[in-house]
Amino acid sequence: MLVIAHRGASAYAPENTRAAFERAIAMGADMIETDVQLTRDGELVLIHDAMVDRTSDGQGPVADHTLAELRALDVGAWFDPAFAGERIVTLDELIDEFLPRIPACLEIKDPLATDALLDAIGRRGIGDRIQVTSFSWSALSRAATRRPDLVYGFLTPTLHADIIRRCAARGFAQVCAPARALTVGLVDAAHAAGLRVRAWGVRERGDVERVIASGADGATVDWPDWLTQR
Repeated sequence: MLVIAHRGASAYAPENTRAAFERAIAMGADMIETDVQLTRDGELVLIHDAMVDRTSDGQGPVADHTLAELRALDVGAWFDPAFAGERIVTLDELIDEFLPRIPACLEIKDPLATDALLDAIGRRGIGDRIQVTSFSWSALSRAATRRPDLVYGFLTPTLHADIIRRCAARGFAQVCAPARALTVGLVDAAHAAGLRVRAWGVRERGDVERVIASGADGATVDWPDWLTQR
């Protein structure tokens, strides 16, 4: 069972920050998952929401901010005062500071970031250290057309035979479905089609047991220790 720390160990530290990534490594996660978006001046940064409001002391769309403006925001204090002063992390910083220690799953949040992300992966030579996922079928398909050598996973809000068929036909390596949508039959069908299955949406310990019982290959969790310390 591949243990993937969702936005880092985001139950214990502010999501997509150095603190969350460090905690994930300390907890023995196999990978960290993070979200990639574009700034107004074309830089790639790690943040989940389209708006900065929830996870910072700023306001407005990520895409309306330059990197310098995003750097000025506190992205830790919202979670706990102990994390005040955490700053947004760029993709280049993730590559330099964390990829030598742990591989990463990069989720394309904004389809407009697709080409820039692929360019960065090629420029930095990190294809063997990352996976690429997205809820956007068009973004993931575009990426797979440009870089068919990378590992891709389609994030789906449900799971059924047609999604399995389409992911396999498109050449994706994995299908990523909600933990509560997984059954032994569906996971077996995905495996028979040549796909790995990764769960997301783990919200309680019972979801972990469901994922394991289904035969899934991995889970993206806010609490990596729920799996690493079983």
